[in-house]
Amino acid sequence: MKITLDHNCIINLENRTDIGKAIEAIVSDKKNNCFVVNIGASEMREKGVRPDHYEKFEELLAAAGISRLPRLNPMPILDVTFFDRCILADEDMIKLATAIEDALFSEASRIDIASVGLDSPAGGKWLNRLCDVHSMWCHIRNGNEVFLTTDSNFTKATKLPRLVALGAGRISHPNEL
Repeated sequence: MKITLDHNCIINLENRTDIGKAIEAIVSDKKNNCFVVNIGASEMREKGVRPDHYEKFEELLAAAGISRLPRLNPMPILDVTFFDRCILADEDMIKLATAIEDALFSEASRIDIASVGLDSPAGGKWLNRLCDVHSMWCHIRNGNEVFLTTDSNFTKATKLPRLVALGAGRISHPNEL
C-alpha cells in the first residue's frame, strides 16, 4: 500500500508517542510503501527546519527513524519549501492545490502572512495550513492510496468527501489503519 505520512506523523515518531508506535508499525510493515513530503510544519521550524536548512529536516527524519523513506516534492513556496526539493507547477497543479485548500480551510479566517510574519503564532497557523494543503497535494499527485494523519480536520464530514472526490483515496488515523 502506498502511504503518505503527514507532518504530524513525523512529530509523533520523533516524540515516541503511543501513536508514533502505531506509525512505526505501519512504516515497518513490508506491505507498505511509505512516503514523506519535503515540507516542514511550524513545529519543525522550532527545530531549525527552514527552507535554507534542509539538513535539519533530514536530522528530524533520522531522529524519527524514517530517513530511509522516499520523498515527495511539493510546489515551490517562497520562505516555506526547500529550494531544491520542489517541482515547478503548471495550471492544473495550482488548481488542485486551490481545491484542496478550499476543501480544508474554506471556513477558516484568512491570515495575512505579510503583516503577521511567518514566525508569529498566526504565521505558524498559516504555515501548518499550507503544509496540510501541500502534503495532501503531493499525496494526490503521486497517486498514493492512504493519507496517514492524526489531524481530524481531514476527516470531518464536511471535508472528507471533497478530498476523496479530488483523489485522496483513504484518509486514516494511524490507529485505524
